[in-house]
Amino acid sequence: MSRTVRCLAIMTALVALTGCGAKNTVKKWVGLDEAGPTDYTGPAYPPSQAVTVAFQPGQVDRTCRVFAEALVQFPAKYSGKDMETAVLAEARTRGANQVLIGQTRQSKDDDGLHFLYYGPAHEYTCTDQCGGWKFGFDLWEQQGEWASVGYREWGKAGAVFETPLVMQMAMLRCQ
Repeated sequence: MSRTVRCLAIMTALVALTGCGAKNTVKKWVGLDEAGPTDYTGPAYPPSQAVTVAFQPGQVDRTCRVFAEALVQFPAKYSGKDMETAVLAEARTRGANQVLIGQTRQSKDDDGLHFLYYGPAHEYTCTDQCGGWKFGFDLWEQQGEWASVGYREWGKAGAVFETPLVMQMAMLRCQ
């Protein structure tokens, strides 16, 4: 019996034994849950009051640990100010003290604002591996041209991007 057939048989048996109300729990147990692989599943920290921004790993304090890696999808017509507001609000909600912004590319799709989380499995310090940007490559490689989002654009209401964008980002907790 193939592995897939066994998994489906086990899932069917578990649903039959536990009732229909347990469908989502059973799906989660066998890896078929409806939550996407890019939903946030990292540590739950209390919301932070202030978040600083870095554009280079060298700007991150040695005590900071990466606890979330994400690609952020921005819709067309977003400004640098809109991007800053969205990223900092999400980072504060997750309890980040700092965010590290990576590269940005034009997006093939305009699905609105989305944070696509990719891990990490375990927190790590920036001195260990920040800036490698190895997560989300399957989506990242499908995107368009590079877009410049740096100090000149970040937080600026006048820096409006006509196309949707995808940005690399890491959230850090600093002690």
